Parts: sequence; structure tokens; C-alpha cells
Amino acid sequence: MTCRDIDELMSSAPGIRFRTREAVDHLSKCGDCRGLMRVLNEDGNLAPPRTHLSRIQARIVENLTPVRPLASSGQLLFACAIIFFCIVVFGVSWLGMGGWRALSIPQKIAVFVSLGTSAGLLSVSTVDQMVPGSKSARAPASLPIEILAVLVIVIAAAFRPQEELTFVPSGLVCMKNGLTYAIPAALLFWLVVRRGAILYPKLMGVAIGGLAGLTGLSILEMSCANQNIFHILAWHWGLLLITSGAGAVLGAAVEYVEV
Repeated sequence: MTCRDIDELMSSAPGIRFRTREAVDHLSKCGDCRGLMRVLNEDGNLAPPRTHLSRIQARIVENLTPVRPLASSGQLLFACAIIFFCIVVFGVSWLGMGGWRALSIPQKIAVFVSLGTSAGLLSVSTVDQMVPGSKSARAPASLPIEILAVLVIVIAAAFRPQEELTFVPSGLVCMKNGLTYAIPAALLFWLVVRRGAILYPKLMGVAIGGLAGLTGLSILEMSCANQNIFHILAWHWGLLLITSGAGAVLGAAVEYVEV
């Protein structure tokens, strides 16, 4: 009989099966298992002295401060929707609606239904992560990957390759415009989620970065008239990839600092 066997016996039937010959032989030879058995059999003697308990209680009471209750999930989702909508409206009012006019009706339905659904699902996942123990319909680790994949499929189905002589210069302009609105969106989303109890900063960082990227991507789709699939994948969808990755890096840095 090994130490692992003794551990399994203690977990399954404490104090019952240790009268077997094998268990007795092992305990007679193994000081570690005897010490563990001695501790487990001391029952109430493991409690700290009353004076220590008083000091511990006093220290706990010293640091207790009232906290403001977290808003309801509906209110938090409404806040996320307002941020998304307001920044998109402001961005489109500044950059114009050339992209919206250039899209056909099927393209508009495919692009903006997928963007709106993605933003809604990611908002729900973000709010769920603010409350430990919340049950999510989609795993927060896989949802951003699924959204990226679905948007690639939608773009591939809705757009076709076109000749473009200014691929890099025009693409950099789109990336700059997208980041101009995605960064403030990320900061505003962070102001909402910081009130929650964030257990996994990396996942929350991906979610915030994804929401910010979807905000910038929506603005680009409404303002940019370029329908070249390679332009959209590299500079529009690429914006979402960059913001999600940046959120993951910042979240990982927060986890490292907290550890």
C-alpha cells in the first residue's frame, strides 16, 4: 500500500479502513502518513487561541467598507449599447456614410446583422464575467474566436476581390480611423466593467477589446466605400483582430501584476 492509497482511504472512508493489515503496515513505516493521521484526529484542537481570533476579527472589521451594489444585467447591457451606438453615430457623422451607400441591400443585411449580433453576444459575455458564478450561454474564451471566424465567413460571402492600386495607403487611413474610435470605446467599456468582480482579466481584456473593435469596424463599414475583400479583411476585420489581441495582452499584464 502506498501513500496515495492511504490518501484515497482517508477521502473515501475516514477512520474506517485503517484497521486492515496493509494500512497498519504502511502507517507503521511512513512518518508522513502518521503525522497526517495525527492532525486529522485532533478535531477541535486545531482552533487558534481566542486572543488570536479576537485580533483577526479586529483586523477584518478595520478594513470593512460599504460597497455600492452592482447594477442589474439589463442596466449594464443598456450602458454597453449606448456606448456602442453613440460612438458609431459620432464616427459616421464625422467620416460620412459612403460605405453604407455603396453596399447593396443583401450586403447591408449580412454585414450589419452579423456585426450587431456579435456586439450583442460579446456584451452579454462581458456583463456575465462581471459577476462571479454567472452562467453564460457561450464560453467567454471561445466566443471571441467564434465571432472572428463568423465575420470572416460573412466578408468572404458578401465581397469579391477588386483591383486596388492604393491598398496600403488607403488601408492605413482606415486603420487609423478605426483605432481613433475603438480606443475611446475601449476606455468607456472599461469604466462600465471595472465595477464588477473580474476574476479573469485576460478574458475580460479580450471582451473589451472585441467590443471596441466591433465599434470601429461598424464605423468603417458605414463610412468606407471600398468593397475589395482583401481591403476589408486586412484593414477592417484586421482592426478587430488587433483590438482583441491588445485586450488579451493588457489583461495578461494585469494578471501578472496581481499575482
